[in-house]
Amino acid sequence: MHPVKLISKAIEGHPERPVLPCDPVHGVCSVTGEETTCVPRRLLLSKDFTNGDVLAAPESSLVSTSAYYALKFKWERMGSWFCDGNTFDRLTRQDVRAKVFAPEMPDMWAAYATTSYKKHGSLNTKTNTSASRVWLFEMRIVDLTDMERVSEWWGKLNGALRSGIGRSVLESMVCPPFLIKKIGIDAWMDFEAWAKPKHMSSLYSFLCYLLPSQEELKNEARAKY
Repeated sequence: MHPVKLISKAIEGHPERPVLPCDPVHGVCSVTGEETTCVPRRLLLSKDFTNGDVLAAPESSLVSTSAYYALKFKWERMGSWFCDGNTFDRLTRQDVRAKVFAPEMPDMWAAYATTSYKKHGSLNTKTNTSASRVWLFEMRIVDLTDMERVSEWWGKLNGALRSGIGRSVLESMVCPPFLIKKIGIDAWMDFEAWAKPKHMSSLYSFLCYLLPSQEELKNEARAKY
């Protein structure tokens, strides 16, 4: 099932669900490729739309009513979300982290994590079963299905953050001399050897995004006393 269908189903009865702009007709949806009830594509995707590569039937001049409902629903493009066809949940960074490390997942779901709040995540993300864990982070697909690897990388990055290596350094892998002196040359070289082959990957970038903020770390420290 395409993510737009999950979202359309989940927002039935939602007070902010869009209203169809005209009576639907039968045709082929350019987004999903299915024959179903549709409205003119021009009423959803403008002439400036340049991501034809993500459309299942780009030659069609129609979009399904499901695609219209989902892509016109403002929260689909205004932040991070998780949808299983029953509920559409808007997510904070902490919520995304909790979903990523949840022990069990629904039978079918799709998810998008973003800091830009400008893109249609449902056009680019994947629909998962309970056995798969694929997210869209910004416009990069992140496969977290191998949770043993995810947990290993998370442990390394979380440990590095708590040792004093800030998020920006973890992301860029450029460590200023004063910080190397502070944490120790051996500690930095050990981490660098582990991280260098990984830091350009979508999984590494996504896990860096999920790391606790400085405020969260301060709250943790306060809770210990």
